[in-house]
Amino acid sequence: MKSSRKHKKTKKLYSYLAVLLLASLMMLLEKTEPAAPASQEASLVQQADQSLPDGAMRVYYLDVGQGSSALVESDGHFMLIDGGDRSHSSLVVSALQNLGVTSLDYILVSHYHADHLSGVVGALNAFDCQTVICPDYETDTKLFSSFLTVLEEKEIPAIYPSPGDSFSFGNASFMVISPVSYRYEDENNNSIGIRLVHGEDSFLFTGDAEAESEEDFCKENNPISCDVYAAGHHGSASSTTWTLLEQALPEYVVISCGKENSYGHPHEETMEKLEAIGAKVFRTDEQGTILAISSGSGITWEAEPFHDYSGD
Repeated sequence: MKSSRKHKKTKKLYSYLAVLLLASLMMLLEKTEPAAPASQEASLVQQADQSLPDGAMRVYYLDVGQGSSALVESDGHFMLIDGGDRSHSSLVVSALQNLGVTSLDYILVSHYHADHLSGVVGALNAFDCQTVICPDYETDTKLFSSFLTVLEEKEIPAIYPSPGDSFSFGNASFMVISPVSYRYEDENNNSIGIRLVHGEDSFLFTGDAEAESEEDFCKENNPISCDVYAAGHHGSASSTTWTLLEQALPEYVVISCGKENSYGHPHEETMEKLEAIGAKVFRTDEQGTILAISSGSGITWEAEPFHDYSGD
């Protein structure tokens, strides 16, 4: 009888330890940054292995959940535009490695919110970078301090551009269009916006700039017409004004946002505008990473447009 009771106690102890071990593993998994899905990694490698027509340019709108990040490849040169949030930082680094990136000519930081800057810090730690382009204001966050620290430690020059400044990049170029000033109360309006040009093809990136900033930079003489527009502020109704759309007249619009995000992005008002102008829409929350290939005289896509304009 004593031996039987002891055996039962031992079984209970093992069961209790097994439960504790399982709970610990679940907590560890919750804290681990999500890796790129295997299918998405394989797709990125396949896309990178595909030879480009002479002079072509690739633009990857990376799926970083409720954040924003894009990688541009032109004539063997690479530029990263924002890097998503902390939970996707390792995904961005992994994606760039899978796409054959060993160094970056430019990293462009639109503004210093975590869902754009965190992955930039990860990329700066993982890759050599020739130049960082960033907005001329400061914040008091630990993330911003980490950003400045890595720039100093790796002796990477930072440029704080003005509208009208132009930069060469592979066989493409880009011009800064915003912000017109840093007088805005909302930090989103401090976002650097650029118009990337490759031959006859053009791409517009405006970060999280909202209506106030859009109205201001649309009054300037810098061109903002584009074939592809990365929807401002993840498709929020506070961006993508009629003023911008009437001047930009994009044929395609890419929306970077998280699936079933708590903000309701993209907003119904934005989707109604895009439907009204007949824009073909792509969404990272529904389609994953989006790839556009520019020949310099036309743009092809590795996915079909997402035809639902109803919003989130």
